[in-house]
Amino acid sequence: MNNALVLMLGFVFGSFLTMLIPRIYKRERGIFFGRSHCPFCQETLHPRDLIPIGSYLVNRAKCRFCKEKISAIYPIIELTTGIIFLLIYIKFPYPQSLIYFPLSLALIFTFFYDLKYLEISDIILIPSILFALALGSQDIKSKLIGIGVGIGFFLIQIIISKGKWVGAGDIRIGALMGALLGWQMTLLALMLSYITGSIISIGLLMSKKKKIGQQIALGPFLVTGTFITLFLGEKILNWYLI
Repeated sequence: MNNALVLMLGFVFGSFLTMLIPRIYKRERGIFFGRSHCPFCQETLHPRDLIPIGSYLVNRAKCRFCKEKISAIYPIIELTTGIIFLLIYIKFPYPQSLIYFPLSLALIFTFFYDLKYLEISDIILIPSILFALALGSQDIKSKLIGIGVGIGFFLIQIIISKGKWVGAGDIRIGALMGALLGWQMTLLALMLSYITGSIISIGLLMSKKKKIGQQIALGPFLVTGTFITLFLGEKILNWYLI
């Protein structure tokens, strides 16, 4: 595979995620194999309507049938997945990249699912934890300790705050982080997640897009910290230790 092909493959899987996210939330039948349809008029979409990014641009961000405006989240997910696939392929050459592609899909799914619905889906997350535990470059001992770190970090917060600071879904994301990264990199990913979350949350409060006490999804920050660590973790630690 070359870089262009990997990028296109990411776009295609990103398009799949745009269908999968609302279907899992709505518990629709035929989650993985049902025909795609417009969320407004329910008209079945044709192949020409399903070209990643391209269909959105050609149809001017509208449904070709009912002309309702289509959210920009669709091409954003497709573009994000394409870029992440390309970065993985550059960082982890074939065949190692084949392990990280599905795990990256689970992380991207979790990012946008939590961002949109403020909850976590175990249908994707639990199998991903088991997959990351069974495969990957980290040794099993580091993974198990990492899972303990990820679970313990959020469990302590839940106990102290009586569930007001974080949710049970964050525990599962922590477990995935540990299984994927190992315990040392999980600590770094958690730190980066909270730094990123703090900066963005302050920005949202200052711009009055969020109010104090209003719920903000933590999952997207955890996923962001995980990806930063996956791609740059070693460089960050080396820089810090110098």
